[in-house]
Amino acid sequence: MILSRLFKGIVGDLGLARQSWKDRGPRETLRWLKSREAPVTFQFAKYGALGVITTLVQVGAFTWFSHTLFPAHDYLVEGGITPALKERHAILSNLLAFPFAVLFNYVANVLFVFTPGRHSRFRELVLFIGISFATFAVGLLSGPALISRGLDPWIAQGVLVVTSALLNFVCRKFFVFLR
Repeated sequence: MILSRLFKGIVGDLGLARQSWKDRGPRETLRWLKSREAPVTFQFAKYGALGVITTLVQVGAFTWFSHTLFPAHDYLVEGGITPALKERHAILSNLLAFPFAVLFNYVANVLFVFTPGRHSRFRELVLFIGISFATFAVGLLSGPALISRGLDPWIAQGVLVVTSALLNFVCRKFFVFLR
């Protein structure tokens, strides 16, 4: 039922874009699809693209911190690293990387995806960071559990990225921004 509605919504949005292409031409249609007034399918696509860039920011910062200040990988230390130290260093590296990623993501989403205005700018930022931190915390807390069961820190990082992305779009779309 849900998948059927989702599929119909996507097909409907693609139909709107096709009709706009016919009526207004490619240039105006592309301008419309890049705007904040784009149908939700295209809004999610933009959100996804920005999510990929945000993920690169997060993983880049995580990589830097987990390779310099807090080594979290066996290949960085002769003889390896204890699982407890890997867990601790992965958490610290993620905590330090988080602000870089969330601030980049907030600015990018305000500029390209969502329409601000439901709340004051300060409240919007606080909600955005709060939701980001809540979903991040779920992933962060699951990371050590996965690592202690033998999963590589990179796989634990992947779990963090996927769960955060899915939950964040829904919360931002319906609780933080106007549309």
